[in-house]
Amino acid sequence: MNRISPALSRGLLIIGGLLILTGLAWGVWIRVNAPPPPEITDAGAVVLAETAPPKPTARPDTPTASPPPAPTSPPTLLPEDDGPTPDLLPEWTVTAEHPEPTAPPTSEPPTPSPTATPLPRAEEPPTRIVAPSIGLDATVVPMGWAQVDRNGAMVSEWVIPENVAGWHMNSTLPGHGGNVVLSGHHNIEGKVFRYVVDLHLGDEIILYVNDVPYYYKVTDKYILKEAGMPLRVRRKNAQWIMPTEDERLTLVTCWPYQWPGNSHRVIVVARPPDYIDDSGVE
Repeated sequence: MNRISPALSRGLLIIGGLLILTGLAWGVWIRVNAPPPPEITDAGAVVLAETAPPKPTARPDTPTASPPPAPTSPPTLLPEDDGPTPDLLPEWTVTAEHPEPTAPPTSEPPTPSPTATPLPRAEEPPTRIVAPSIGLDATVVPMGWAQVDRNGAMVSEWVIPENVAGWHMNSTLPGHGGNVVLSGHHNIEGKVFRYVVDLHLGDEIILYVNDVPYYYKVTDKYILKEAGMPLRVRRKNAQWIMPTEDERLTLVTCWPYQWPGNSHRVIVVARPPDYIDDSGVE
């Protein structure tokens, strides 16, 4: 017994030392790969901003496209007792997965610009989204909100669907000259928007309404800090899912992928192909 005790003690000391080293390594890894601090701007709590230049406006002697028709409200598909529309970005559950993270560089976000040419007016919600550059091909379903108890107060929160993308039922239908908003999970429940953060300026996104395709190209990508931000900043972040006067498709998901994750929001804005100046996009 006396011979076993010293060996057992040494083994426990070794295990304890390894655990301490592992904890220190994990702390260093988290610190090194932590997202950069946000810059509070009119675009929100910006960690990354990329914007493609719009095409130059036509000369006065060049015929211009007719203005898009006035936006039409999408069909109301929610029960009346579901409470007011939430005006902040969707919330996701923190997960405990550990992939290789990539911290983006910081950049100054420009002000979003309007587009001009209208698309055919859809009469139904979108049913499918395809983004070839990231291998995304997913079903789209209408997405609403529910009343939840937060510290004794009832608030409205978006209900993100599983294994599919969700079309915000208070956003515009494609072709109605407004903001078509889709949200999806990135690290749980199907991870349908797992690689939305990897979309680049100029990448094509095709939104279908049944068999009718609507083509868009990525013109803006933002990563916005959400966790720990004051309400006024989160409301700035939420402007990206609000109505707009120009035709656009806005994709919303969470970031980063690794644990504890979900502290930021990824916002990808895409517009009709004739909006973007491809000569300035790599």
